[in-house]
Amino acid sequence: MTAGHVSIRKIYSRDGLAPGASEARGWKKPPKNTVVTYWAVARPPAPVGQHGTTSGRVTITKVEHTYTRDNFNEETWQSTITVKNTGDEVTGYDMWQSWVDLE
Repeated sequence: MTAGHVSIRKIYSRDGLAPGASEARGWKKPPKNTVVTYWAVARPPAPVGQHGTTSGRVTITKVEHTYTRDNFNEETWQSTITVKNTGDEVTGYDMWQSWVDLE
């Protein structure tokens, strides 16, 4: 194994996820044959009023990888990431993906 560098990209943004709600999103063809990580960053709406506050809390509850081999069509693969709003307020979130590129 040789040294490499970490690559990151934002793969999805969402506004308005209700408290307690979950959402699954698929990401087609993530990098193959490498370790991939996902994380979600809460993005609550702007507060209202002079002393207003808002907060957001999200968690990734499931990551599932599906790989389909087909003798007649192109192989396909997908990661499905489920995010849950574990807070008490409506919030948005950004979904990020990272992986290590070996050199």
